[in-house]
Amino acid sequence: MNLSETDREISHYRLIELLGRGGMGEVWRAQDTQLPRTVAVKLLPAHLAADREAAERLLREARAAASVDHPGVVAVYEAGFFGDRPYLVMQRAEGETLGARLARGPLPAAEALELARALADALAEVHALGIVHRDLKPDNVVLTARGPKILDFGLASLRDSPKLTVSDAVLGTPRFLSPEQLKGAPYDSRADLWALGVMLYEMLTGIAPFSGRSFEETSFQVLHHVPPPPSRARPELPAEVDYVVMKLLRKEPAKRYARAEDLIGDLESLLSASAGGVQEDAEPATRTPRLAVMPFEVMSSSDDDSFLASGLAEDLIVDLTRLGGLHVASRAEVMPYRDRAVPPRTLARELAADFVLLGSVRRAGNRARISAQLVSAADGNSLWADRFDRTLEDLFDVQAEVSKKIVDALRLTLSPGEREMLDRAPTRNAEAYALYLRARDLIDATRETNREAEALLRRALELDADFPLGLAAMGEMHAIRALRWWATPREAAEPALGFARRALELEPDLVDAHLVLARVHWLNGDHAGLLESIERVLRLDPDHPEGLLLAGWSYMSHGMPERARPILEYAVRRHPQAFMPAEYLSNCYELLGLNEQIEPMRQLAFERALEHVRRHPGREGAHARSILASRLATMGRAEEGFEQMQRAIEAAPDDGRIHYNAACFYAREGRVEDAIRELKEGTKNLSSFMGEWPRYDPDMQNVRDHPEFAKMFGVAPKT
Repeated sequence: MNLSETDREISHYRLIELLGRGGMGEVWRAQDTQLPRTVAVKLLPAHLAADREAAERLLREARAAASVDHPGVVAVYEAGFFGDRPYLVMQRAEGETLGARLARGPLPAAEALELARALADALAEVHALGIVHRDLKPDNVVLTARGPKILDFGLASLRDSPKLTVSDAVLGTPRFLSPEQLKGAPYDSRADLWALGVMLYEMLTGIAPFSGRSFEETSFQVLHHVPPPPSRARPELPAEVDYVVMKLLRKEPAKRYARAEDLIGDLESLLSASAGGVQEDAEPATRTPRLAVMPFEVMSSSDDDSFLASGLAEDLIVDLTRLGGLHVASRAEVMPYRDRAVPPRTLARELAADFVLLGSVRRAGNRARISAQLVSAADGNSLWADRFDRTLEDLFDVQAEVSKKIVDALRLTLSPGEREMLDRAPTRNAEAYALYLRARDLIDATRETNREAEALLRRALELDADFPLGLAAMGEMHAIRALRWWATPREAAEPALGFARRALELEPDLVDAHLVLARVHWLNGDHAGLLESIERVLRLDPDHPEGLLLAGWSYMSHGMPERARPILEYAVRRHPQAFMPAEYLSNCYELLGLNEQIEPMRQLAFERALEHVRRHPGREGAHARSILASRLATMGRAEEGFEQMQRAIEAAPDDGRIHYNAACFYAREGRVEDAIRELKEGTKNLSSFMGEWPRYDPDMQNVRDHPEFAKMFGVAPKT
């Protein structure tokens, strides 16, 4: 069936070019009309969707796979029906398939083992969602410049439909199907590990472990034949490699690797041994571990329970951040995961964490049941788990107990003062704490919610005037008004400073309060004070995302990009989901004249901003969308950039940062008067901290000689 011109639009994707047609439908190259990206649309044939239940199962699994953001899995962006035909919208993966590569012969042993490790890592995260690929084979693996990517997760669910023919269900050679699949017996994730074993055998030897002239002959081989170990074909391979491959190819699932994580451990040992016992990413044994405390899952629909769960995670983050032997992901880093079902391994990778704390809360009257478990990122195993049944008045005691259990599980050594801090409640007034938690979510959303937060915090401080977190939040609320250009620095800085100082009188090492001080110095253009406060923040929390950004930005805006570079490079590594560190670092490289590093970093900033907008298409993603627009300008895609900038301004018309980025976009395009107009709009409530940066900003090169620019920012420094 050929699509007519009117059928060339599916959802918000415009089909451009037919890339291929086969038993499982058509694959099209398509353009996303809402985001600046090219995608692949797989349109399944109507006869394969005759079993509506199977088609619905396909879409359910595809949507579940869409929650996985692993570099080794081709992302699924959308799944649905186009008329009576199911479709999937996927990331486009550029590169040759592993099948095409194997047609030229086996891979070097180390390359084959590393490729298998990368594929196992991807399988581990998807298996954690209960998804089995069912059809893993070399033609479903694309070798991209950034590593392998697995295609078509969830698609093979159609093959379970009783309405499909054998040829539809198997789609070619059965040598990658596990014995239990060929028998029609129940199967699980170990079937994928079998397929990976067949692929690893071929990668190492260039020989298929099972082959025949027909479907029946090959199936007989899979069911009854035991292939010789890979070292027969390649004698230099050690016995340990034979063990791993042959364990993957055991006929009985119970005798294979139980989990992909177990396979990963053995492959990493083999790779370490082949490298002489030294791993590339080996770090000193004294490296400080990093923990991510995730928002607790609410096991009921009550709003009160939601804030109860938020409070537990919030208090754990605050308390554990105080410990010298542990780095803790900040509140801002973990909150975006509140409504996402993400496996622990994914969380650990995206948050660059060694350990993840997961929990749930169920309330019944005045009692609450809290469950918590500490998971290791290395193997996904639970290091500690417990359940607590307490009254609501005892919840701070539960938090202290959980903190101590984490300390014991990680074998941290605490000073007497640190142990005493774990027993200290943030406030003994439960209502004040609940008001504080409600306010936290409102401080940085919109101008209106910021004012709602102020009212809540005032009530909280009326109930407990010596509540350090409440005082710090009140200071943050004022500072945010100026940082988002909803108020002038003069209106915001003084009250913010007063609340922060009072919080620090009560708790001298409160990170939130020191961060407010840094923001106040930033607003006042006090470079020395800013760096002093940021140094304190980073001493207490070396990975603090905003602290790292503030430090890097301050050095750049005062003509010291060489000081900013190592800070921003660390931030890019430590916070792999954040787009602003990469954006700042691309500017830093441009200021330093490191031309070979500018474009790769711009591309990384573009990709991270694009992913952020994909997850947050509304106001929350407006700032990232404005970064996208600026990067599109540097990529020679001005028309797309203009469209994205307009969307950003429409989503958040009162956000001065977006108007400033619009000025950067226009300046890059040589539209000087438009750039000046946006600068005037964005800097109505001009903060002192903005006074220096535009004169150094590489994006402003085309407008620095404009008289209006000089009026606003002064004469640009000589370069």
